[in-house]
Amino acid sequence: MGHIRLGDLYKTRRWLQVIALLDEQADPQTIASKSMNAAEVGFLKAANDAGFKYTVWLLTQVPLAAKESNFSSALKKLGLDVPKEAGLFDVLGAFTKHIDSYLQRNKARTDISEMAQLAAVETLSMRCGKTCLFGVTPDVIQESIKDLSTKKNFALLARDFFSRFTYRYLNYFLSREVSKHVGPGLGIENIDKHTSFNEALEVHCKQSAVILQTFAGGWFSKTVFETGITQEDAGGFTAVALKKLSSELTGGT
Repeated sequence: MGHIRLGDLYKTRRWLQVIALLDEQADPQTIASKSMNAAEVGFLKAANDAGFKYTVWLLTQVPLAAKESNFSSALKKLGLDVPKEAGLFDVLGAFTKHIDSYLQRNKARTDISEMAQLAAVETLSMRCGKTCLFGVTPDVIQESIKDLSTKKNFALLARDFFSRFTYRYLNYFLSREVSKHVGPGLGIENIDKHTSFNEALEVHCKQSAVILQTFAGGWFSKTVFETGITQEDAGGFTAVALKKLSSELTGGT
């Protein structure tokens, strides 16, 4: 992860409550809620992270680029260096390299920006991978990415991105603590239970992010139609999305 760290929660009162829940074998949903409560300040500050905001903006632009007749040329205008007949892995690789370049050029590499970058690439891969397997033509790949530019499908893209980012964020803190509570007589009895805990946490983040779908789809459709999406627009969208997700995970506390 990057050189700018998220901070140390491990001696705070709220984090001690999370530790107590692990000892009590509480369900992952409750632990996720209390973990977000403890780490909420840093989560909301992610909206001010330059790399995070840029990644969200680029995530809005790639599907729009796929609407152009010359997809590879449109991607190059965004700074994504792809071959003329770009495959999905070409697009994902160029997306990753471009974000890396942006972070390095702007000295903006942080834990938050790296989590956002990984979440974005995973989300694009997951949303397009089912129809863009080996052997498909560049036209099929372009059409699959273009589909993400609809109101409905961008809503799903945003939901998946923010759920993946949130899981990574919570797991950043939880992973080191949970490992101390795995074993006979402890809160998590064995490795299988540990795996199940992580899976349940990931599912809970995805379910919580459903709250963003209507908002994200409406924002994307309206902003593209009225003015086009600027980096400033993406930053404002990100701030509201994080607030909504944080409130959903903590129950508004």
